[in-house]
Parts: sequence; C-alpha cells; structure tokens
Amino acid sequence: MQPVIPGEAKDKHKRIESLVERVKAGDKEAYSPIILEFERQMYTYCYYILHDHEETKDAVQEIFIKAYMNLHQYTRQVSFSSWLYKVAYHHLINMKQKQGRWLKLIDRCKEQQPASAISPYESEIDELLACLTAEERHILLLKSVEQYSFEEIGEVMGIKPPTLRKRYERIRKKLLAKAKKEGGSAHGEMARSTGIR
Repeated sequence: MQPVIPGEAKDKHKRIESLVERVKAGDKEAYSPIILEFERQMYTYCYYILHDHEETKDAVQEIFIKAYMNLHQYTRQVSFSSWLYKVAYHHLINMKQKQGRWLKLIDRCKEQQPASAISPYESEIDELLACLTAEERHILLLKSVEQYSFEEIGEVMGIKPPTLRKRYERIRKKLLAKAKKEGGSAHGEMARSTGIR
C-alpha cells in the first residue's frame, strides 16, 4: 500500500463518497471510477486468500457486483473502503465454505506455475501463509498489507479490536517461529515483505 498524504486521503474520501451518492441516485456510470480506485487492492486481497489468478479475477468481479447491488446498505458510519472490504471478506468466507479446498488450490497453483516464474520471496511467503487459517490470513492482510487499524478490521470482520490485537500478535509469533524453523531470515527481507517485523 502506498503512503497517503493526509490531505490527499481526505480528498479521495470526499471524491469516493460523492461517486457513491451519484450511483445511489441512479448514475450507473459513476460506479466505474469506484471500481478503478479499488480494483487493484481487491485483487491483491483476494489473491492472497485464493492463490489462483482465475478465481481471484472472478471473485473481484463478483465482489464489485455484490457491492453495487447492495450499495443502498452503505452508510457513512464507516469508510466506503472498509465497507467494500467487509463485502469482500464475507464473499471470500462463503467461497471457502463452499469449496473447502484451500490446500488443493495451493498445490494446483504451484503445479501450474513454472519454478522460474515464482520468486524466492513469493514462494517463501506462500509457504508461510499456508500455515495460517483463512481468518488469520484475513487479519494479516488487512493489518500488514492494507494497513487498516484494528478498529477498521473489527468493522470488516465483526471481531472486537482487543481480540484482533491478541490474534494479530499470535499470528506474528507463529510466522516468525515458522520462518526461523525453516531457516528463513525472520528479521530480514522476508519479514519486511510480509510486514511481520
């Protein structure tokens, strides 16, 4: 996630809220800039849960359709970004419950990609993430990659912030222990790239 200058963040928030209001008022074309604004973030989030490019593309498309269909439920009590992540979170949880095949997806993804296409860091990160539950991956991605606060993650996942803090600390310890056990550089490049320092 790129650092955001406070003034830019406020302007972005206002722009998104304005677009949302236009869509709610019937301007379907105003939804395209919203998709463009969040498409990359949604893709990254979904890919780290699904580990399959085709399924990720489908999931992102379904999430934006679901968000569009339920836009009338969005209120300004939370940011649009948090609300969209909540839609994504529930969609992915439903997908995982229907599929029940997380390990098969990882194996298939690794088989389909030639070894040269996977960077050493990417394969190490995949191995680390494979030891986490779906809930743990969601928490890690929202906190470390998207840099959400525990309060925002609580809104997305329906979990109290103090509980999330404890779970995040356990996840962090779990990943550091696994990285050390497998000879990874827990405090080096891999730790920086996963945000688990």
